[in-house]
Amino acid sequence: MAALSEDAAPPPTAKAPPEPGTIRMFIPGFTVRELPVKITSLNNVEYAPDGRLFAGGYDGRFHLLRDTDGDGLEDRVDTFSPETSANYPLGVVVKDGEPYFVLADEIVRFRDTDGDGIPDKRETVFKGFDDPELSKLTMVNHRRPDSSIGLALGPDGAWYTTMGTAGYNNPYWRDKAGVNHYSTDKRRGCLIRFTPGGKAEQIASGLRYIVSMQFNRFGDLFATDQEGATWCPNGNPFDELLHLQTGRHYGFPPRHPQNLPNVVDEPSVFDYAPQHQSTCGFRFNGPSPGRGRFGPDYWAYDAFVTGESRGKLFRTTVAKTAAGYVAITQLLGAMPYLPVDCAISPAGDLLVSCHSGKPDWGDGPKGKGHLFKISFTDKNAPISVLTWAPSETETTIAFDKPLDPAAWAGAARQIQIDAGRYVSAGDRHELFRPGYAAVKFQLQQRRSTLDVKSVRVSNDKRHVIIESAPRSAAVNYALALPGKIDLAHDLSGVAVEWRGDDNTKWSGWLPHPDFAAAREFTRGSAAHDTLWKNIAAPGTLTLRAQLDLWQMLIPATQPLANLGWVPEPETVTVTFASDAALTLDAPGAQVQKISERESRLTVVGPQANPWLAFTLTLKTPAKSLDVSFTTPRDGITRALAARRFLMPFAKPAPPDVENAAVPEIAGGNWEAGHTLFTGKAKCSECHQFRGDGFRVGPDLANQIFRDYASVLKDIADPNATINPDAIGYMVKTKDGLVAQGVRFAETNEELQLIQAGGGVQTIKKSDIARVVPMSKSMMPEGLAALLSAEELRDLMTYLLTEAPKAAKGK
Repeated sequence: MAALSEDAAPPPTAKAPPEPGTIRMFIPGFTVRELPVKITSLNNVEYAPDGRLFAGGYDGRFHLLRDTDGDGLEDRVDTFSPETSANYPLGVVVKDGEPYFVLADEIVRFRDTDGDGIPDKRETVFKGFDDPELSKLTMVNHRRPDSSIGLALGPDGAWYTTMGTAGYNNPYWRDKAGVNHYSTDKRRGCLIRFTPGGKAEQIASGLRYIVSMQFNRFGDLFATDQEGATWCPNGNPFDELLHLQTGRHYGFPPRHPQNLPNVVDEPSVFDYAPQHQSTCGFRFNGPSPGRGRFGPDYWAYDAFVTGESRGKLFRTTVAKTAAGYVAITQLLGAMPYLPVDCAISPAGDLLVSCHSGKPDWGDGPKGKGHLFKISFTDKNAPISVLTWAPSETETTIAFDKPLDPAAWAGAARQIQIDAGRYVSAGDRHELFRPGYAAVKFQLQQRRSTLDVKSVRVSNDKRHVIIESAPRSAAVNYALALPGKIDLAHDLSGVAVEWRGDDNTKWSGWLPHPDFAAAREFTRGSAAHDTLWKNIAAPGTLTLRAQLDLWQMLIPATQPLANLGWVPEPETVTVTFASDAALTLDAPGAQVQKISERESRLTVVGPQANPWLAFTLTLKTPAKSLDVSFTTPRDGITRALAARRFLMPFAKPAPPDVENAAVPEIAGGNWEAGHTLFTGKAKCSECHQFRGDGFRVGPDLANQIFRDYASVLKDIADPNATINPDAIGYMVKTKDGLVAQGVRFAETNEELQLIQAGGGVQTIKKSDIARVVPMSKSMMPEGLAALLSAEELRDLMTYLLTEAPKAAKGK
């Protein structure tokens, strides 16, 4: 085992950014070009079947982009709805060549009535589906980012959208008296279905911020749910890909014995890590009507997902099993921008829409937008299909085409393998990260480098086998390979041996024991093509692995988060069923043979460590092996995530090392900082924190989860990033008056702006001539310069640390 030592090398920093203005792809064969258009940041993009590209702007404007010179890049922009608005879109669907967008509390359609291809008429499809009681609850947020988000058109002809949570920093909607107001029948945090007849049906709950929704080829609805800032003491869930199902609850807020006892938190299909990826836009790959297929054939039906706050692009393979969906993910690339949405063109190119600026929110509605088109141009380039660890010393990379062995001669000297719980592919190309303490904490954790001893290409030229120093810690392993290839793997999976009755042998690895999932995940792998042929012949198949059954129905949260309660022990039953005879052996579990073709293992009160070793023997020929789990909590049969299966040699990784001290505020005075916050610094005039102040700018409840550098930057340079929840607007009235403030509330007749000190100005919409988003923050510059070094240290102490016991007792 390669030890992950305390004195391991520090995490890499992005010293060498990629070529300015480009997406750095981690696999060969793709060309990236930026569209030659000048446009402000876009939230949504989608193609019509005829190649027209529709876009919804962060500034509330709507555009049509077209390629006029035939070079494959859209070069002309027609802005068919030119008025800026705080009511910007966060979801788009193109139906019958017409774009539909979801706004704060409305679904709108733009029609082309004169036949020139450019929409010229706006119509309301649905309106008024927010919770009318919400405005009465002062403890929750009800501004634009928390309204309707995501839009999809179902195969049933119904429209689907979600309502963002109203309590990102107060998930149970607890008031000052300690009374919780959240319930699963509230409109916020829910999935809504609009029938063709116009009826709104609330069909699921527990959603945080669903940014994109898509139906897959089987007619099932999926969505990306944003983790967001770590506002909650019990920890936010990860960024997730969810399968949205009627009657399910998706973990925000999570089950709690007092606050919310009667829900079951539905597991995600996939959690994106390390934390704070901010998964936003995604598209299922074609081919489908009006949408080509991006990439090689075996990428068909995969999901492409944008990670906004760390500049990432993911490819997620989603497999449907008899018990539900499971997924695996490959990181495709990184970029120096904030990718918010993506779309697949009729020609099969992937378009990525980015905001400019730094995480989390970029430089606002007036910021510069960037559009990139990724094309699969070298179809002869071998592309990595899967990477896995068949043993403690070997790493295997499968490619979809034969390799040139000469190109890998001497590769052992060029390959680097980094190991660590929070290691990811291409870490050295990560140009920025959101400024949360959880991210800084992850970067401070152990990481090491494995010695590479040899590299060889297999006889069939489809695999690279890397021999390294031994490793068994169940962490992530990132590989930097020749040809600018960056890959990653962990120690999940199943060791497999097949012996035919004719003495033919095959040994190797599977990403999941369920055949439906394993077949989907191994598309493009020649070695696994051989396995699937073999098991159609008489023989014996043996699968060995370890099962991690810890917290099956409790959402994963950030490192060291305290749930605030001790979950009751679970009882987990895992079922293996096949069309062939099977035998299950699992020492330490209760094993029940249901029939010759079905067995179950049950574990009462599974712990985080150790894992449960099992061996499954299956007679072949066999066409199916279904794997599922249930718990007595609700009895629903569910699929097990791929990460739940560990190779037989894998061992639990060393625990994280906590270091909560912030050296920059050593010796700071918390009480003096409180006085500065409400006094000289005037923070409380625009911010709420610990019960003080007015909610004009962002609520600061999550400051203790952020790092020193990011908080100081907000104070010293408030224009660096502009929180979409606190964008300032300049309202000009028809009689020449000008008002400034943050949008507080809006009706069909009035717009309300909240201003420093908490004052609310109400303006009749009939009197408004123009509403313009401000390009700068309403927070004045130069605050840090007004404070002495000691005062700044005290203020930062107040913002970044919990109240001392003496202060809590007051």
